[in-house]
Amino acid sequence: MLMGVILLIAIMIQVLYDPVASVKHTLKVASVRAELPQKRAQWDALGIKNYTFEIQGDGRSICKPYADIEVREGVVMKVETKDPAGILSPEYWADPSWGEEVFLCSYSHYTMPQIFDLVAVTLRNFPSSITQAEFDPQYGFVSRFKFGIYVGYGLARPRLNDCCNEFQITKFQPLSP
Repeated sequence: MLMGVILLIAIMIQVLYDPVASVKHTLKVASVRAELPQKRAQWDALGIKNYTFEIQGDGRSICKPYADIEVREGVVMKVETKDPAGILSPEYWADPSWGEEVFLCSYSHYTMPQIFDLVAVTLRNFPSSITQAEFDPQYGFVSRFKFGIYVGYGLARPRLNDCCNEFQITKFQPLSP
């Protein structure tokens, strides 16, 4: 009888609050926290300052970057959007509604060191908000980052963790100086 009551209480807690998902989320964040400095060191050791890549992101209703980026000497030099606008001049790199304050809304932010800094700041200022980060195995840069508000799962705590921002970097190519 006592085991039945304990089992019922455990099932109710799981259904209402889903502590298993919270533990899994905590482990994911801990993994990113541990891997980030190693991958940053890997990237820094390569000394790559000139490169191109494609970025596709979603800031939900704020902005949705999708472009080929060229970085020279650590500075974004060229942005070619995947929409009909084509190559953008620098005065159009930031979304006029959001400017520089929202990371995903300004193409000038898209250098690998700044992306590493974004992940580090997010870990520091919003320690439970990251939902996913992946790193390129060859170069170490952040190849995918998905972050939002984490409030848990269960009927008493609805799932809101995939609500906010994400980006993916593909087609990375180092360039000669």
